[in-house]
Amino acid sequence: MLPEAGVRQRGLVDRRIVFADAERTADYMFPFIDRRWRVPLIVLDLSMGPPWILDGPFRVDQFRFRTPLRTSDLRRIESVPLDELAKLVHYDPWWVFRRVSGVDRAWIEALFATNMAASFQHAGLTYRIRDLVFSAELDRLQEIDAKRGPFRAMTFRPGDIELLTLRSSPPGRPDLVRTRLAKAL
Repeated sequence: MLPEAGVRQRGLVDRRIVFADAERTADYMFPFIDRRWRVPLIVLDLSMGPPWILDGPFRVDQFRFRTPLRTSDLRRIESVPLDELAKLVHYDPWWVFRRVSGVDRAWIEALFATNMAASFQHAGLTYRIRDLVFSAELDRLQEIDAKRGPFRAMTFRPGDIELLTLRSSPPGRPDLVRTRLAKAL
């Protein structure tokens, strides 16, 4: 069941963002999620160099997002301390950050390490995330839509699974990709 007015991660591609001073197209929008299923920041790929951080509130307006913030409120990805990134996860099934340039390599590796796009195990079964469903304001994750095999779907909600166990690699080891055992809460 899809939460009312939910926004899917796979739908956060080629979206218009209306700032207080301009309107921009984001090729990709990646909400970063903490262990409480909250979204403290969103990384934007605006097709103009490095990824940008937006900390502000959003509201959906048709097929666009609106924010009271200005484009000058955007921050570079390097403004987020590496130890803060290590406490977050995101879902990038396209591995967009592989093509990023102009960013310190340590931050790119930290972004790779937070990706939940690889398979994981839960209750002895292997799953792969199909999509994430966020609130309409993009301030919290509502559910994880996963699949086991080609036809078996599973929905995880807050309290069902520990998000940080779903990362593609452990903190400090972006070169190590493994199948993770997800902890039930």
